[in-house]
Amino acid sequence: MTATDAHPHTFDDLAQRIDELRDQVQHQEPAVQRLLDDTIEAITEFNKAGLVALVHVLRDDARGGELLYEAVEQPEVMALFVSHGIIRTDRTIDVLRVVEQIRPYLVTSSIEMSVEMVRADVAYVRFATGCSAPDQTVKDEIMGVIRQRVPGLRGVEEVKEEAGTTFIELSSLRIGPTPPSSGG
Repeated sequence: MTATDAHPHTFDDLAQRIDELRDQVQHQEPAVQRLLDDTIEAITEFNKAGLVALVHVLRDDARGGELLYEAVEQPEVMALFVSHGIIRTDRTIDVLRVVEQIRPYLVTSSIEMSVEMVRADVAYVRFATGCSAPDQTVKDEIMGVIRQRVPGLRGVEEVKEEAGTTFIELSSLRIGPTPPSSGG
């Protein structure tokens, strides 16, 4: 198979296969589990050393740096670099991952919520307003779940809707007495 051939499996297929194999290993004897864990750890460290060397070579060349940034946009490459600690994930990714985990609850409860930003280890979320807005207790529970499930997150704060600005046409403003109305 050449580099230009299509990938035989999708990223999700490969990740699912790893999960299936890990589940099978958990049913083995403890000695077999330890041997497999040690083997995976050795292979992981070997791969990490090669990836770190590759990143250093690419970063030392202007075009290599560009290619590296392009490569990181591929989910497989990003996952590989993150899993080896070569790239640290932004807490935004962690928060979004938790929101996706609780999305079924949000959908079944008809709760609309979005993550506006994560800054200085605080996530800022926005809930729908009006009839579809959840009560404060539900909001607090959802924000608590996010805070608990994201390591290092100091807080989750609700971003409130800003009061609308009313514009008044300048021509409608009058200074002085109101002119008499015509007609009679």
